[in-house]
Amino acid sequence: MKKLSVFMVLAVLSITAFGQNNKLTSAWSYHKDGFLKDAKEAIDEAEVHPKTKDLYKTHYYKGQIYQDIGISEKPKYQALCDNCFDVAYESYIKALKLNLTNPENRDIDFNTELGLMKFVKILQENDERNYEDTQALIDIISNRFPALSNAFINQGVTSYQANDYETAYANFEKAIQISTMAFKVDTQLYYFASLAALKAEKFEEAIELNKVLLELNYGATTEDKAGLYLNQATAYKITGDTVKMLETLQEGIEKYPENNYPLVIETFNYYVNIGENEKAFEYITLAIEKNPNDPQFFVIKGTLLEELGRKQEAQKEYAKAIELQPDNFDANYSLGAFYYNTAVDTLDWADKNIPITEFAKLDQYKKIANEYFELSLPYLEKAYAQQPKNVNVLGTLRVIYYRLQKMEEYEKIKGELDALTE
Repeated sequence: MKKLSVFMVLAVLSITAFGQNNKLTSAWSYHKDGFLKDAKEAIDEAEVHPKTKDLYKTHYYKGQIYQDIGISEKPKYQALCDNCFDVAYESYIKALKLNLTNPENRDIDFNTELGLMKFVKILQENDERNYEDTQALIDIISNRFPALSNAFINQGVTSYQANDYETAYANFEKAIQISTMAFKVDTQLYYFASLAALKAEKFEEAIELNKVLLELNYGATTEDKAGLYLNQATAYKITGDTVKMLETLQEGIEKYPENNYPLVIETFNYYVNIGENEKAFEYITLAIEKNPNDPQFFVIKGTLLEELGRKQEAQKEYAKAIELQPDNFDANYSLGAFYYNTAVDTLDWADKNIPITEFAKLDQYKKIANEYFELSLPYLEKAYAQQPKNVNVLGTLRVIYYRLQKMEEYEKIKGELDALTE
């Protein structure tokens, strides 16, 4: 009886072990034949059973099954899991560890640089005795990882196009991680990730990604390369590192003189915003050299010249802008305002410096002022025609018409201004 009992127990244990190993075999068979639901059920059972949970094959098969479920276009398979690619990646990582014959190597942390270096060192030994299955190792690194990285890239692109930049960045980041495991550097992927990071306001991450791209001289054209410098400068600017921002802008300006226009404008805007007009003037002059047919640049240059006290030069810049584009509102308003301000300054100087009893001299300066008012009128009237509800234009015209005693025009403009401001 005792011998029979022992035999029966051994038989049951053998059947149980066989049953679980059979789950692993079934998972492989179902997967090979395209029955992904059955393959998933079988591999999920094999993964948790004590007899098969620590076999590299279990996780190697699981990675393949979940990866194929993830890329399947059939709704019945798409519903089987929400994060198939993540599961596949973790399964492959576990398979790589368990495939190592030395138990001491199975604690490698692939998420750290030290762990990756340890793994590379094992690979460099080029000793098949380090692995239970060399072919599985090669397959994961050379085939499974690149395909899985592409799957995450596709998900990232879809999320990016849907303006879900947070999810896009997470997918691109995972794709980079997997590409690293496959010992590949995909610069296009780094670029996608950097754009998603910027859009998701992950500026520190964008900076690190852009550093890699700049070091690798990424970009198909010099325009693309200059654009990368602008992206990096923008990230530095938002993080508050204006020193790095200016260094990056200047480096890009010097490196790509034919395509540095956006970098020049960004530098100009920075100096304008902090009130460094001399530096701003430097860069708007450079911008005009790059694009001599943009009237707006001449208006900006004229404004800076006025602020620097170089008024006659400013007048020429406004005139140049109108020459390039006669109907440019800013140019017409700026030149009209220039003559208007000159007239006001003339009257103000006379009021402060000529005694009130010297009527003839005062009249002489009033006449000069009126000549400037007359000069301003056609430009301000053109600006009014373009923006008839601009309060600044209306207010200035009202004063001019009154000074020149054009009372009909004065009453008309006054009525329009009152209607807007009451």
